[in-house]
Amino acid sequence: MRQIKTFAATDDCTHAAPDDPTWQESALFAWQDLGTGLGGFLRLSQEPANQAVNCCFGVFTEDGTRFRANATGEAMAAGDRGETHMAWGSKVHVALDTLTITADFPECQARLRFEDFHPRYDYIDLVRATMVDGTSHHFEVAGKVVGTVVIDGREIAVDALAYRDRSWGPRSWGSLRSTRWWPCVFGPDLSIHSVRAITASGHILTAGYVLRNGEPLAIEDCEILVTMETDAVTPRSGTVTMTLENGERLEITCDRADGIVLHVRGYTAVECLGRARFGDRVGMSNLEVCTNGAGGTLPPVLTIGSNNGQGLSRR
Repeated sequence: MRQIKTFAATDDCTHAAPDDPTWQESALFAWQDLGTGLGGFLRLSQEPANQAVNCCFGVFTEDGTRFRANATGEAMAAGDRGETHMAWGSKVHVALDTLTITADFPECQARLRFEDFHPRYDYIDLVRATMVDGTSHHFEVAGKVVGTVVIDGREIAVDALAYRDRSWGPRSWGSLRSTRWWPCVFGPDLSIHSVRAITASGHILTAGYVLRNGEPLAIEDCEILVTMETDAVTPRSGTVTMTLENGERLEITCDRADGIVLHVRGYTAVECLGRARFGDRVGMSNLEVCTNGAGGTLPPVLTIGSNNGQGLSRR
């Protein structure tokens, strides 16, 4: 097995920030409980030079109860950033040293903990890619989320397959004009990630990996096809065909349990959570799709099948 660079546990904690308005630090979590049908997504980022926070937190249940809270460019509170945590006021808190998520809204509360399935592999080294347009420090980890969610007064235990993403460094939100970012987690023995993106410079980015029984294999090539709703932003389903570095060809499909709209600094993506299928294996899927050909700055006015509201709603 080839040796891959890894990040240390301390890299999950916050980093010294330069006086650069484009510098940001983010923690992303996505989870889907295949037993109960409850799923969720959190992306929390901070821009220390701007004293600004961006956050998207969303949860949905199998029966269609939903909650979403999204903020971008909101002023950071005094206690929002520390050595071992990032927060969005009293609403969302991520303890980075223990990977504990706390959300506290009147209509939705969560107490969740992420557990890693594998080391914090350096993403660029893992996928053997030459990244472009301001690559940040970056790692992604498959795992599980356990805990509880209270939504609309109903408490639900969570034991979900999950995925997380950690990055810090300069970031330009106008640089991505099309994104299909797709992690699938089937268990501790198998996780798969693929991405196809077009940058503002006209570069097509293709990358990904398969981590199977502890052995990593980079994707040599892949194609991600997505069926879309009339709103032109919400996916219904996805298919990826990929060729690995050893010549093996794989195909994975996914459906949509629900979608959560992420809007940050003019960039709008739908986090399409559902079930991934690979042969006889079924796992969690978070197909993130953004179609941003003109480098838009406004959130969508209407979405079909994904949650673009604020607060509690029904699918």
